[in-house]
Amino acid sequence: MGMRICIHLYLERILKENENMKLNLFEDKNIKEEHVDLYFSNMRPVISQIIDTVNSERPTFSGRPADEDLDDWEETILDPADIYYFDYVERKLFAYTETGVFRLMNTLASCEEMLWNYGFVRVSKSNLINIYKIKQLKPDINMKVYAFFDNGERICINRSYKKAFNEYLQRMRRINQ
Repeated sequence: MGMRICIHLYLERILKENENMKLNLFEDKNIKEEHVDLYFSNMRPVISQIIDTVNSERPTFSGRPADEDLDDWEETILDPADIYYFDYVERKLFAYTETGVFRLMNTLASCEEMLWNYGFVRVSKSNLINIYKIKQLKPDINMKVYAFFDNGERICINRSYKKAFNEYLQRMRRINQ
């Protein structure tokens, strides 16, 4: 029951973000084998995310509040859609969400590999950001660009990562059209 509710809530969030999608749910007490049919015009990241969710393959992360001692903290399951960005500082990885900062035991490279299809892109040696949480991109002096998030924070897109970042945005735009 818990997994069904989790999937349903996730799908509702996707539908709100993608107004041209609709969800039809049918309950049939006589059905012998439950199944999910998914109709789409082209494979986009959001479709892959739905498939991963239904197959229970959607990546999640276990994190602990960053301000607590490692020995006595309680783990929290983090959904990538709730993460604004990852920050690697002093050999420690942190995930920033609306509800707080969490310490993860993953590497930044492993997060990047798992989440490239979910809107996450590397913008510096120590940052991986969620493009779906960006409110504004603002150029600054010395060819710097800052990503401003809808929570008010900002991250600098390093010049050496700027080209790859722009290519990633273009690819995601093409895929999401």
